[in-house]
Amino acid sequence: MQISQWLNEAGLNSLELSNAHGTRFRICVETAKNPAESSLQQNIVATQQVSTDISITAPYFGHLLLCNPVTMETFAPIGSSVCKGAIVAILQIEDLTLPVTASDNGTIVQILAKDGDLVGYGQPILKIQSQ
Repeated sequence: MQISQWLNEAGLNSLELSNAHGTRFRICVETAKNPAESSLQQNIVATQQVSTDISITAPYFGHLLLCNPVTMETFAPIGSSVCKGAIVAILQIEDLTLPVTASDNGTIVQILAKDGDLVGYGQPILKIQSQ
């Protein structure tokens, strides 16, 4: 009951916690539609979902660049949200650079290769948790 009051005071109707293993815990609070009804009649629903992580693999071979070589910003740090088709890394072969893109919407949960590594076709580079 205390959590529902904190969420209500913060103007939120849900809270979701997740870890790198794909476990998610969500608390949703439904407030009474009739303001005359007591706030004690709130309904709390808690669910635990286990989702599978999706591996993003190298579409070619080359040296892995996890940071933009111009801006030096990391493309997709752990915990960041990405959209399907977003560039999450670059493969570099001599002067040629090829983007590595997200295959789905999600959150980056694990980086499996190091910046500068020589990776082969199909090698897993990072994992996302689909949304």
